[in-house]
Formats: sequence, structure tokens, C-alpha cells
Amino acid sequence: MAGMIEARKLSYAASRKPILRDLDFVVEANDFVLVFGANGAGKSTLLRVLAGMLRKSTGEVRLAGRGLESYSRRELATRLSYLPQADEFTLPLLVRDILLAGRYPYRSLFQKLTRRDMEAFTAGVAQFGLDGLLTRNIQTLSGGERKKVLLAGAFIQDVPLILLDEPLNFLDPGSARRLVRMLQELHREGRTIIVVSHEIERFFPLATKMLALQDGALRYFGARTFSTPLFQDVYGVPFQRITAAGREIIFVDD
Repeated sequence: MAGMIEARKLSYAASRKPILRDLDFVVEANDFVLVFGANGAGKSTLLRVLAGMLRKSTGEVRLAGRGLESYSRRELATRLSYLPQADEFTLPLLVRDILLAGRYPYRSLFQKLTRRDMEAFTAGVAQFGLDGLLTRNIQTLSGGERKKVLLAGAFIQDVPLILLDEPLNFLDPGSARRLVRMLQELHREGRTIIVVSHEIERFFPLATKMLALQDGALRYFGARTFSTPLFQDVYGVPFQRITAAGREIIFVDD
């Protein structure tokens, strides 16, 4: 049975410099995968290759059993959503229009929004508490508000797979906490989530699997597990683990 998304002997090079080397892994439906590694390990590149933003050099990426390159851009937008580290909104777009754009892959260019489109839009606005922002220019929002809009857009887009690159960058503690809880809810609703983050302390307890990259190669892929040698090898610093109030907490041991 095919996984949600899988890499087979996947490699990627830029200007003849190897970035990803011979990766093999399978992400199953409803997995929550934490991707981690030191700076320059290839994490963001991997996410962009999986999202179809970069074309792999060798090997294969398969989405729901099909080669990624066999999907049209429109069809791919009904299967996955990719949230980069920083948004690229350079036009003064309204939040409402950005959110509704998530429904465009499901209809023809001149077709009006359907009841299903509006139901998805309304549910996303309510779930992420965006009622007060719908008529705001995206450029006037804070970093936390913009991240929330992007995540709500992925929800409204109604795709089974969500890829996120450092989603907590530039967020204050309160905004980061709310975003993490939103991701938990999306996962509980059945979404498959792959998140690249240095903040493994936050995402480790949520993950069902971990993927560690080291110099572009796969250092570990499998079930979430606390491994002092693994974290020490990847980051060069020791981690500790404690259980408090029924929660598993890991942290850098200073």
C-alpha cells in the first residue's frame, strides 16, 4: 500500500553541489513528522522538493502512489499545502481574498464559489479566529497574524498533507503556543503534517515520527524516540528529558 508521500533514492544538487543525498523514507497518512538537523543540513530544501517547488536531481518522490511530477500544479494544490519560513505577499491583498484563494483549485476559472467552498471558508475563519481580520490588508498584520492566516488557508484548502518550514519563526510565546495547538487540532482531524523546526522541544511531544538530516543524508527516520546520542550527534549538544504534569519535555542540557 502506498504511503501519503515517499522518497526513493532522492537526491538534489544545486550548482553541482549535493544538498540531499540518497534519501529513502515513507510518510503514512496522519503521521506528524518532525524534521530536524543543524543549519545547512538540507531541511528546507527537502520540504521544497516534497512540495514540488524544486525538481529533484535523481530518485523519485511519490504522492499517494503517483510520481510527484505527474501532477499538474492545480491538482497538486488539492493534495498538499506548503507554508514557507516567510510569506511572500508583496501586494496589498485582503485576508478574505487570500483565504478564498485556497478554494480555486477545486473550480474552473469563471465558476462561482460553491456551497462547499463557503462552508470550508466559514469553518476555517471560525476555527482560527479570523473574523476581525477578513477586511485587513495582509501587509498590515503582525507576524503571528500572518502565520495564522497562512495556516487557516491550508485548512480551507482542505488538503490531506501540510508541509511547514519553521512555522514558529518570529512568533511571540503566546502566538507560538496557539499555532502549535492549531497544528494539533489539524492532526487530530486526520491531516498528515511534516514540520521542519529547530524548536524540537515544542514539536517532539506532538510528533509520531522523526526525520533527522545530517549533511544532506538521512541520519534517522522512524518512530518518535528520545535518543541522547542522536541529538548529540546532530546538534553537538546534549539533550535531557523529563516528565512533568503528564507531559514529556525535552530540553538542551546547559
